[in-house]
Amino acid sequence: MNPTEVPAQLRQLLDREGVQIAGSRPIDHGTQYDLTRDDETAKLNVYHTGKISTGGRASRLRELLEGWRTSQTKVGNRGVASFLSGGRPVLDGTPRLGIDEAGKGDYFGPLVVAGVRITDEETARKLQETGVRDSKEIGVSGIHRISGRILEAAGRDNVCVVSLSPREYESRRSTTGNVNRLLGEVDAEIIGELVDEVQVVVVDEFARSAEEYLQPVVPAGVRLEVRVRAEDDAAVAAASIVARARQLDEIDRLSELVGFRLPLGATHVVEAGRRVVEELGEDSLAEVAKIHFATTRRVLKTR
Repeated sequence: MNPTEVPAQLRQLLDREGVQIAGSRPIDHGTQYDLTRDDETAKLNVYHTGKISTGGRASRLRELLEGWRTSQTKVGNRGVASFLSGGRPVLDGTPRLGIDEAGKGDYFGPLVVAGVRITDEETARKLQETGVRDSKEIGVSGIHRISGRILEAAGRDNVCVVSLSPREYESRRSTTGNVNRLLGEVDAEIIGELVDEVQVVVVDEFARSAEEYLQPVVPAGVRLEVRVRAEDDAAVAAASIVARARQLDEIDRLSELVGFRLPLGATHVVEAGRRVVEELGEDSLAEVAKIHFATTRRVLKTR
């Protein structure tokens, strides 16, 4: 029996997010797929009826799948299209700070975290007019253009960007114990910089324990929202674009350093990693890559 195919729109999302299909097996009335992304795994069950379900440990990968499934279940094809192409994020008029990251799942390049503060209706209106939405829904060519508009609309005093080079990332990750604690630490730094004048801080959830990390640094009287797909908030969407633009700038710089184009994502990166090692030496890999990724073992493995 032929395997039940992953829906085309979901496959598009998996490709964009660097998710690999590691294997599949038949199940009653459908097919189960094993999905991987970096050190994350998840199960995806696709049934002949078109229904899907997910399984595996809690992770950003599983949350990504659940977000797609929920959008499909709640509002049908219109919801799927909105999930994939990005509806316009909204604001409710409350002065806010939005925080998001870029580069966490990319083997090459930095981890970048950005915060954007919106304190008045005029700034909110200008930001929405720029077409802010989840940065993953914007092509590379459009990221810098929209990021520039965001900086102009919000004002540079209302934007904070923390970019950790691969070496800085590895050092701080080692000190904090894991990537999620590192993200919590950096988010806390940004909250400290931009929390004045806001009534709510909205953070794209990077771990189930994220709220526990951040609540102690949020002042009394300021509401903290930590949730999956927080890019539906315009401040978070703006932060995701600014972070992505800085990440792409750093990838350009590191590509010039090694003398060839470093790929984005965590798939199709092994050959580039091996080329860095062969041409510049193993120590140079730590200048351009997050070497704690399991990918490094494959890069350094003898052909």
